[in-house]
Amino acid sequence: MQYRVKERMKFRNFLTEQAEEDKLKHLEHVEDHVIHAGKEGFGHAFHTINDVHNHLQGKGQGQTATTIKYDGSPSVVFGKHPENGKFFVASKSAFNKNPKINHTHEDIEANHGHAPGLVSKLKAALDHAHKIEPDGVYQADIMHGPGDVKKNGNRVEFTPQLITYHAPHDSEHGKAAAKAQLGLAVHTKYEGKTFDSMKAVHGAIDHNNFKKHPDVHMMSANHDMSTHRYSMEDRAQVDHHLQQAVAHFKNTPDEHHETMQKHAVAKKTYINHTIRTGESYSHEGFVAHHSASHQKKIDKVKTDAAKARHQTTMDNTISHINKNKEHFEGPMNMHRHLAAAKDILTKTMSQKSQWGHEVDGVKVKPEGFVAIRNGRPSKFVDRKEFSALNFNKNDSRR
Repeated sequence: MQYRVKERMKFRNFLTEQAEEDKLKHLEHVEDHVIHAGKEGFGHAFHTINDVHNHLQGKGQGQTATTIKYDGSPSVVFGKHPENGKFFVASKSAFNKNPKINHTHEDIEANHGHAPGLVSKLKAALDHAHKIEPDGVYQADIMHGPGDVKKNGNRVEFTPQLITYHAPHDSEHGKAAAKAQLGLAVHTKYEGKTFDSMKAVHGAIDHNNFKKHPDVHMMSANHDMSTHRYSMEDRAQVDHHLQQAVAHFKNTPDEHHETMQKHAVAKKTYINHTIRTGESYSHEGFVAHHSASHQKKIDKVKTDAAKARHQTTMDNTISHINKNKEHFEGPMNMHRHLAAAKDILTKTMSQKSQWGHEVDGVKVKPEGFVAIRNGRPSKFVDRKEFSALNFNKNDSRR
């Protein structure tokens, strides 16, 4: 049975959503909002997914814009400083209480000398990003720097982080990447007269605001939703999962959301653990994983008094989790159905791309997408594929 429009409209009336985010520091998986933000988080996740669902059916984007999420690194903030007009580059530390702003190579060395890889990328951004004459302050992923683009047969490729991006050497992007000293995927603009007052403007970036320059390869994060084939079977499945998510929401008392929020960090850590290991989610697994985390803290401290304090914290926390076992069921059922709907949408949006994507020579989907509803962005990523690959890659480097 399809989830009826009237029911969606009625549901929309009793959910409020959090205000927009001023700075882009961290992206949540869309389904994880229900874990850390309770009822409001569920409302935001549901409406974001439903808007993308409708957009793919040609019904308009609603209040949600969707962009491409690139697997670039590092993230760079750049442009004209709002207070002195000078060109600058910065890492995400631009938004720290004491921001690290770089106008020169010497600034970069002083602020980031402990991280040579970051230093080289920021220097490339400082040397070349000004050539596109940004009209304000922007945030981008650095996709490639000097020497990163390789020719491999009849294609060019680069690997900024986990995914290798490739395109035919004679294609528009292939030629641009091969010539450039810097590759940028710009995804966010900031507006404001001071750094403290700047607010993120999420959504489609107008590349006409940048001057074209052969030294800078611009990779658009804008995404055309009209080019995908969204099958009737997939539409029905998304309707089903949204309906089930709402049913669980309506049957979940407020105190159950509150219990989940108290343990949100531990719960999300455990979910990531199951993705890394391939384990199935279970309450018993959560308790075991959380107990092991506390035990590590106990083992690290040396005095008996410190060990006793940590042991008491562990005992109280595990007791609270077990005492309220049923409180986690509703939110986790919502999480499961929202994730299932998101995965179908992510698969559909991944059908077409200007780039090929590989990890260690194996073809994969793009990293994912970012859906921005009311100024609040969320990740649409296939966690079973990309997140698992990312976790395992990081584990192999340890």
